[in-house]
Amino acid sequence: MGPRKIEIKRIENSIERKATFLRLRDDIFKKADALAKLCHVEVAVLVISPTNVPYTYGNLCFNDVVEHIQNPSASSKIVSLMKELECIKELEEVWTKRQQRNHEKSNMKGIVDLKVEDLVALKGKLEAFQVGLKRKIVEIEDLSSPSMVSKKTKKRRQGPSFIPDRAGKCIRFGP
Repeated sequence: MGPRKIEIKRIENSIERKATFLRLRDDIFKKADALAKLCHVEVAVLVISPTNVPYTYGNLCFNDVVEHIQNPSASSKIVSLMKELECIKELEEVWTKRQQRNHEKSNMKGIVDLKVEDLVALKGKLEAFQVGLKRKIVEIEDLSSPSMVSKKTKKRRQGPSFIPDRAGKCIRFGP
């Protein structure tokens, strides 16, 4: 058995009429909401009760839908501005990602961009620095244990020393 058809006619009992009005009003608003969500459209419903009380429903806002009907250029401007705002946000994200990548690349750039001559000079300076560190380690060991000083460490301390100058060449100093 399917739904039965009811005859559409005015309800004479005022209490039944008010109850039916409230029930059907809510049903109409639910249907309007479903239509707006499913079809992505603007919906406005205006219902005036038997006691002359207006009831409104609008997807987003009833007044916005009415304003859209009265002034369609304003809503199209809002839509275009929203699209432009989204594009600007996407461009900003792309820009910040590029800046981060460029910053990371610039931090790694130091040694990669050097020429062969510069790398050879850098190698010489690092080797000289390493020799200086070894000498300092020996001196610290000698100072920390004076009774353990051997002839080898004395010779190392007294032997000629080399330090790099600004051009990367080694200069002899010492006895």
